[in-house]
Order: sequence, then structure tokens, then C-alpha cells
Amino acid sequence: MSDNLAINGGPKAITLKQEEALRWPILTEEDEQAVLSVMRRNETSLSEEPMKLEKEFAEYLGADYALAEINGTAALYAALFVLGIGPGDEVISPSYTYWASAMPAATLGAKVIFCEVYPDSLDLDVEDFKKKITPKTKAVIPVHLWGVPCEMDEIINIARNNNIAVIEDACHAHGAEYKGRKTGTLGDFGIFSFQASKNLPGGEGGMLITNNRDHLYKATTLGHYRRAAGLPEEYSKYQHTCLGFKHRMSPLHAAITRVQLKTLDEKNSIRKNNIEKLLKAIEELPGFHIYWPPPHINRVYYENDVVYRGEETGIPIERLIETLKAEGAIVRRDRYPLLHQQPYFIERGSNPEDLPVTREINEHVMALPTFPGDDGRLVEQYIGAFIKAARTF
Repeated sequence: MSDNLAINGGPKAITLKQEEALRWPILTEEDEQAVLSVMRRNETSLSEEPMKLEKEFAEYLGADYALAEINGTAALYAALFVLGIGPGDEVISPSYTYWASAMPAATLGAKVIFCEVYPDSLDLDVEDFKKKITPKTKAVIPVHLWGVPCEMDEIINIARNNNIAVIEDACHAHGAEYKGRKTGTLGDFGIFSFQASKNLPGGEGGMLITNNRDHLYKATTLGHYRRAAGLPEEYSKYQHTCLGFKHRMSPLHAAITRVQLKTLDEKNSIRKNNIEKLLKAIEELPGFHIYWPPPHINRVYYENDVVYRGEETGIPIERLIETLKAEGAIVRRDRYPLLHQQPYFIERGSNPEDLPVTREINEHVMALPTFPGDDGRLVEQYIGAFIKAARTF
């Protein structure tokens, strides 16, 4: 391999075509046949397909109840609705997450209180969570960011001692485990998304997970009016009005998700093997800080984000990204803007200068591919590209 950087006119380190190695989701003829079957049964609106997915996904997780939703955001909205969250209440969430982790609480009129994340795992900082609790705090939303489970025992203990509900945002963490239990089953609720980029992709869709039957029934009355009729009278009385929205999942998307669930663990394993091969190589290079979870955490990789500190190498992160892109690598800065710095929350009292740890680490995160369809050859070329770029440090 030439030492002359591509950005300076040298040959690229990455020469393989990347489309198939990085293609996601990976849809097959079985997915097509599942969708066609629903269409041929004329069940594109009303179908048993979402209920079948509920049963299969709950069994996969080891959960008691699952409720299929139109997306993960609707599932989170349902959990907050069940808890009666509204004006005057506070809900704690990290700022470093997708907007859907926080906006349902804000939509219901609650105040979102943002807390720090750990600079290594990028998950909710337990000590800062504890500091942010007030008598108005009704719920906390730990986000298993990029597929790394939060320290749930500590979070749950603090929450129980303060009468706070725990809603796991597991939209990045299908199949991840904390102390042998699947994420999404540890708190009062678990929330999943099946949007096309997720590890379990159905195109669109989501799931609410709970082990509390009454929580399931109340969530059903919010967005599944046809199903409310079969509930106890306390809930079935709302069957002709419902209490909110039509949140039922599309049968076509449920059919795809059911097929994808069969290979979830296999596909998670392919991502993990490819990604960790790359991470072990770049861990040896200056400036890169790779987080390896402790033994009680089994992470998955929704995204492959790493921390790079240019002050240790003299090469700023933007320059490194430019250099790697010239070598053929598909890399970028992290894609999540911090929520506490967004106009909606600033207009409601959020200070964009708060959360110094979160703000600092957000400047050093780089996103790399997840290699879901790679046979290992593309990863090797990426390793070569990083080593080549590192020679400039």
C-alpha cells in the first residue's frame, strides 16, 4: 500500500465496491413473499400480522406483553400517556439522543430535564440523573445509545427510591443484553423502533414492552380503538371514542419485521465481528478512544461511533474525516445535534451552555460504517485507510 495519501494525489486505500457490504436493510425473497401474502389476503389495513409480531417479539425478549405501534415515537408517547405525564411534571432524558426521545414528553406538556452522558459509553450519567431529580420528576428515559445498554441497576434503584418510572429507549438496542436480560425488559416500559435503519428493520413500526397488564390495556386505549373492545369494561368503554390516536402498526411492515426477527441475532453478530475487527485495529492508533463494555453488558451496534481526540495528534477531526474520505472511507461527524441546544427547548428555558461533559464529547465523535453485509475484505481495506491516515499524525 502506498504511503502517499489520496488527498495528496496518491492511490486510494479503499478500492472495493461498498454498496453491497454496507447495504441495509438486507431484504430477501422471504420478505417479499411475506408482504405479498398479506396483500393477497387483502389485509393491508386490518390483520392479525401485528399481533403475531407482538407475540414473537415478546417471546424473543422474555417480556410479558408487547403492543405494536406505528413507530417508536408513538410507543414512547403511549408509555408517557399511561403514566399520566402532563403539565407540571418533569421527565429526565439525555440531551445526546434523537429528538423522539424527548419530544413526546414535551408534547404532553411536561418539562424535559436534560442530564449528562458518560464520555466513554455515551449513555445516561447516573450521578447527574440523581442530581436532576425534583419532587416534580415523574419519569426517566435512559437511552441505550448506539446499542450500548445503560447501567440499569443503578438507574432503577434510584428511580424506585424516588417513585420515578423508568422508560427504556431501546430503539438502538434490539438484542442487546444487560446482565443476561434483554434491553427493553428491565424498566417499567421498553420502547423499540422498527424503522428501516434499525437493527430490526420493518420499514416503519415500533413496539411498546411492559410486564404490567394494566399498562398494556391503557396503552391500547390510546391508539388501538378496535382492540379496546376486547378489554375489561374499565377500558372497553372507550372503544367508540378512544383516548387519542390511531397508532396501530401497518400489517405490511409487521410482516417484514417478523421475517427480519428470525435473523436478528445472526445479523447483529456479523456487524459485531466486522466492527470490532476494525475497532481493535484503530485502538492502537493515536487519538482514538474505543469503549469496550464491561462483561455484564452485551452491546449491539446500531451505529459504529468512536471518540477521536485531535488534540492528541495535531490533526483536527474534520481534517481526519476529509483525509479518510479521500481514501474512499464513508465516515462523518456524529449526526445528533444536542437537544438542549435546540430552539424549541431554548425557547422554554433550556440553557445551551449546560451539560459541559455532553457538549465536550459531542465534538469528538466520528461515525464509521457498520459493515452488515461485508465478508471481511472491506473491513481490511478500512483498517489500511486508517493506518495510512495515522502516519500523518
